[in-house]
Amino acid sequence: MMKGKININTMIPFMILGGMLVIFGIATQGQVFAKQNLLNLFNQSVATIIAGLGMIFVASMGGTDITHGSLLAVAAAFSAMAGQASGAGWMFPVAILVGALSGLLLGVLNAKFKVPSFMASLSMLIALRAFVSWLLSARVIMVPPSIKFIDGFSFKLSALVVLILLIGYLFKYTPFGTYLRAIGENENAVKYTGINVDKIKITAFMISGIMAAIAGIFTIVRIGGSSNTLGSGFEMKVMMAMFIGGIPVQGGTGTKLYKLIIGAPTIILLENGMVLCGASGGVTQGIRGVVLLATVYLTMVIYSKLDKSGRRKRGILSNLFLKGGNYESN
Repeated sequence: MMKGKININTMIPFMILGGMLVIFGIATQGQVFAKQNLLNLFNQSVATIIAGLGMIFVASMGGTDITHGSLLAVAAAFSAMAGQASGAGWMFPVAILVGALSGLLLGVLNAKFKVPSFMASLSMLIALRAFVSWLLSARVIMVPPSIKFIDGFSFKLSALVVLILLIGYLFKYTPFGTYLRAIGENENAVKYTGINVDKIKITAFMISGIMAAIAGIFTIVRIGGSSNTLGSGFEMKVMMAMFIGGIPVQGGTGTKLYKLIIGAPTIILLENGMVLCGASGGVTQGIRGVVLLATVYLTMVIYSKLDKSGRRKRGILSNLFLKGGNYESN
């Protein structure tokens, strides 16, 4: 019985994506499968997946990071400035530094000062957006022509595969990833094992910030430059990609990387399909909200039933007590 339930949960993101492909394939008379449209879907999904690869670390421990849109804009602005002043080779290091510092601050606020992650990230989102508006005003900073190759299909696909493999290994096959999911299940139990939970949290927020900054590079190269409105609403798109893929809101062991990878093109397909069907922006937003609400509700129902069995939580937490950890409390 348990096996059947787990299989159903595993198939949720694939079922949603498959259903949308069928619906929009019929509604658009096959336009959604046109080569150029599929390429557009991929191009729009890249930044969302990359940012989500970082946000998933925070989500797995039941936290929230909604700074991604504003942070993307700030990192993009500084990287574009660095590219103009010192060459394209400085764009990635500068963006990564900005993302790491933002994540560090957010992590310290949450872990050390006990500010709830939602409130801390909401405050930083507002502050970062105000900062980039002051920094750029109405200016648009263009990216150096020498970095345009990043927008090529081959480079983006290769970079995406490398990042997925790297983050996937860190998230699934290292003690760090295990501790994150365990924190999402029961933070107090993890503390009793002697693991430095604060260090884990701060590191998770830093990774989230770094990946948002990297997504900013791909975004400005695709658009051609950075402005003070860049990334508006981007954090909501990343969160929707995770939750529509079936990642539980409360985090824990149900947080799987493949759900993000399926969820990102799903939410992009939803928007793209509605546009091809001639729907207005308001209708598209409304349908996005309904689909997201239905998906989150379905995910919560499934995990509520799994929790009643008591098996899912016992697995990861009992392994922690048996193995101990590398992140000691000292």
